[in-house]
Amino acid sequence: MAIPTAPQSPISSKVLRLGVLIVLVIAVYSVAWYFAAEFLRNRILSFFGGGNPAGVTASCEDATMGGYPFRFRLNCSRLSLDDHFQGVAASFGPVRAAAQIYNPGHVVWEMDAPAEIRSALGFNTALDWTNMQSSFRIGLSGLSRSSLMLEGLNATVTSTVSSLQLQVTAPSAQSHVRQNEGNLDYATLVRDVTVSVDGEKIALPPVSASLDATFADKGGLLDPRIAQEQKLYGTKGEIRRMVVDLGEGRVLTLSGPFEVGDDGLLSGRIKIEVEQIRAWRDAVKKAYPEQADMVDNVANVLRALAFGRDDSEAEITIQNGIASLGFIPLGQIPPL
Repeated sequence: MAIPTAPQSPISSKVLRLGVLIVLVIAVYSVAWYFAAEFLRNRILSFFGGGNPAGVTASCEDATMGGYPFRFRLNCSRLSLDDHFQGVAASFGPVRAAAQIYNPGHVVWEMDAPAEIRSALGFNTALDWTNMQSSFRIGLSGLSRSSLMLEGLNATVTSTVSSLQLQVTAPSAQSHVRQNEGNLDYATLVRDVTVSVDGEKIALPPVSASLDATFADKGGLLDPRIAQEQKLYGTKGEIRRMVVDLGEGRVLTLSGPFEVGDDGLLSGRIKIEVEQIRAWRDAVKKAYPEQADMVDNVANVLRALAFGRDDSEAEITIQNGIASLGFIPLGQIPPL
């Protein structure tokens, strides 16, 4: 005698259909993620291989995609770049980049040291750091903004013409750049920088500095399609605020418009604010004793403008590379 089976309850049927639906959604999502990841990997490798408007070739060795299920992650064991147009070649350590699947235009990445940059302009740069992190936002017109943070930076710049060597160290450094209505906004901050020339440290205390500037009509530098059309010569802009701090109250602040002529010479009217003039004078004379007379003259003019006070404001005029403070010539700035 056959035993009758109990009829399936409506609740059990709904749970079964829901489970099947969930499995199907996961399967479709997984397939779509892997297709998208492979598409991105191929596009990135094509871009690195020279398939980009800027014509820069690069190599992302051992490129792998990961991050399933909620992000895309690209890993390279080594990254190298070659810009024939600018005459620059560079090699870097391992790179890791990631973007959330719901916001693929916002990429965060980090890179391991060391790095080497070789330039046709006649210098090579070796870089080392303990930590590098960055992020950028990218859209249809290239980068809209980018930020970079470095810790434990050591840089050595060597001239291939004269063998002159410059060493720079900084515990921390950061920079930020963005497109702003066709202009390029740039800001940077470095702390406790020390500089040595051919192994001999410049006799200045560690320097901290910041810069906030705008370069008019140069937003295209962040767009690979037109980046090569952007020229240094003819650039106009404004230093909104530049601060140099030697510590112990010795602060120098600069601001004002500038421009680079078609011959590469710099012109501008830069407002200068100096705190602790005598302390600045003593520090600069110690670092550059051969310029002692000029340093004394500049300090005396600044104090005279401030009616003997130790804090002063003045204006530096730069005309075709020749800088002066009132009637005191400060020297000539070479073409950029």
